[in-house]
Amino acid sequence: MKDVPTELEWPQIFATSWKMNPRTFAIFRAILASVIVGHQVAHVWNYRDLGWFYLIYFTHWTMILAAFSECLLFYLAVSGLWQLEKLPPSPSKKRSPGARPSAKFVQITRILWHIVQPFSLIGLSLFWSSWLLQNSLEELPSWGYLDFYTHGFVLFWLLLSFLLSNVPFKTSLAFGCCVTYSWIYFAWTWVHFYAKIGTPAPCDGYQQHDCPIYNKFDWHKPHVTALVEIYVCLIACPVVCLLYRTLATCRGKRGQELTMPPDPEIADSNPPTEEEDVDTYQDKQPADHAKDKEKLASIEEADEEGGDQEDDLKDDAVEVAV
Repeated sequence: MKDVPTELEWPQIFATSWKMNPRTFAIFRAILASVIVGHQVAHVWNYRDLGWFYLIYFTHWTMILAAFSECLLFYLAVSGLWQLEKLPPSPSKKRSPGARPSAKFVQITRILWHIVQPFSLIGLSLFWSSWLLQNSLEELPSWGYLDFYTHGFVLFWLLLSFLLSNVPFKTSLAFGCCVTYSWIYFAWTWVHFYAKIGTPAPCDGYQQHDCPIYNKFDWHKPHVTALVEIYVCLIACPVVCLLYRTLATCRGKRGQELTMPPDPEIADSNPPTEEEDVDTYQDKQPADHAKDKEKLASIEEADEEGGDQEDDLKDDAVEVAV
């Protein structure tokens, strides 16, 4: 892709925040990753009785991707902090090639970002709209903390991750990722139905091996399933992607247009070639080098004046001797 972050851009994109310095932001990423991964582990343990059926649900797919995405973002924040501060490697060792994430690693993180952020809201909206049509609010007191986290609190943490970061949000990429992700799950529901996998608990109207994962994805009624998929792809995805684009704009231009400042260390590490003289090389360096050049010129001028005075003294001494 043409807009893939380059080696100089990714630290500014993934390791900085418009609201805090890079060190504080790395700590924030560590806390956020710990919270989301910790809740994910607790959620899996709480529903351990489901066995592998845990993986048939769309909400669980998105939660797992969110935990994985936050871990990658934390790694990039720490790696980017190291790049921004230019921490010197051990004197006895050369810088490890693996210290910098590969372009594919950065791109995977970026794609996950454009999937998890919109679908955390889409999944939440679909769940509550479906749940409220079939249940009453009086049932909420019977919920546990992890139920509220899965269908509400996790969105808060992901929005916090989004709003405090500088990771750009591209609408076209997000829309493509959302549609692809929804079609993958749509295909999975079809495989689930024809393979007669069923659900961990019995349902009304069907034998257990014929129970759909969700009532709205019931392939016994394919027209309903098709309408839900059309709604997700043509209405929910574009609307939510535009909403997140608006939120990204509210973060300011720092989240959209990021540039790397001149790095004197990088400039110093590139000496002039044989084809260019020192003066031409110095003119290409940052402002600090211009100041150094002025100081060097003044020192050379002082040396020349001192040399002239010394020559005059020598001439006077010769005349006296004569």
